[in-house]
Amino acid sequence: MSDIRHSLLRRDALSAAKEVLYHLDIYFSSQLQSAPLPIVDKGPVELLEEFVFQVPKERGAQPKEQTKDSARQIIFSSLFSPQGNKADDSRMSLLGKLVSMAVAVCRIPVLECAASWLQRTPVVYCVRLARALVDDYCCLVPGSVQTLKQIFSASPRFCCQFITSVTALYDLSSDDLIPPLDLLEMIVNWIFEDPSVLQVLMMLQVHLTEKNLYGRLGLILFDHMVPLVEEINRLADELNPLNASQEIELSLDRLAQALQVAMASGALLCTRDDLRTLCSRLPHNNLLQLVISGPVPQSPHAALPPGFYPHIHTPPLGYGAVPAHPATHPALPTHPGHTFISGMTFPFRPIR
Repeated sequence: MSDIRHSLLRRDALSAAKEVLYHLDIYFSSQLQSAPLPIVDKGPVELLEEFVFQVPKERGAQPKEQTKDSARQIIFSSLFSPQGNKADDSRMSLLGKLVSMAVAVCRIPVLECAASWLQRTPVVYCVRLARALVDDYCCLVPGSVQTLKQIFSASPRFCCQFITSVTALYDLSSDDLIPPLDLLEMIVNWIFEDPSVLQVLMMLQVHLTEKNLYGRLGLILFDHMVPLVEEINRLADELNPLNASQEIELSLDRLAQALQVAMASGALLCTRDDLRTLCSRLPHNNLLQLVISGPVPQSPHAALPPGFYPHIHTPPLGYGAVPAHPATHPALPTHPGHTFISGMTFPFRPIR
């Protein structure tokens, strides 16, 4: 029947309908010779519906689309997957131009292919693509960041992978590796529109638990937290003479919230002592103190030593009360803006 259909597609509607009836006459005549009551197969019925009753053919449309998408992904990967040879520079240059143009004209299939490429390609190459896009839309032409901003609704998957690559690009190690303000504002806008870039950590615990990896597989390296905390401390020192105490406190609140969610979800594995040492140089912050000093319930995993994160699902005991040893541990001022809630530990306060 497929051969007949291909032949019919080349005809006009009237002759195609006549041709269907002719072929069905031959088909059923042949069936009647072998059985008194022939079984009407699905193929002839579909031909009648498509060419006689003019019902658009939908059978197999989804698999065909999936096949088309798969072929596009394979071709894209073949063209732009790094091979570790001299052609990689030309390959990356062409990829940067292609994706930049896809952003400009909002070409979703290319952006989806680029998202898959970013997800499975080594970070050193992802950073190069991110740099090319940032140069095109945040540096070369003022105001062009709006074009990049508008693709969020077209390809959220690409935007998510782009944020990840930008995070790897700007490691804050030098002035050149501090993100432009326009880029930061755009990413904040994306996150406000769809906070699921953020909620992935909250969903992570379920997946790790299902695979018996919770508390065993750290997805955020503790070593990566060191330069981040050092940079926050440096900025806090710079802002301190400018009476920016509210901004400093908000930044430390954000750090505390991120650490809490990362540890509670099992993404960040570290000892409480390591965390306390890391944050010891930061300005005092009540919320951060709760994270680094709160008691940790005993881990259900025998492989983890006592006092090992990520298990912080209950509020620290005695918060807001007088400490047991006031002489050596003076009471900290209360922080009325936050409440320690079991399960979802810290309320979210929008960045202003």
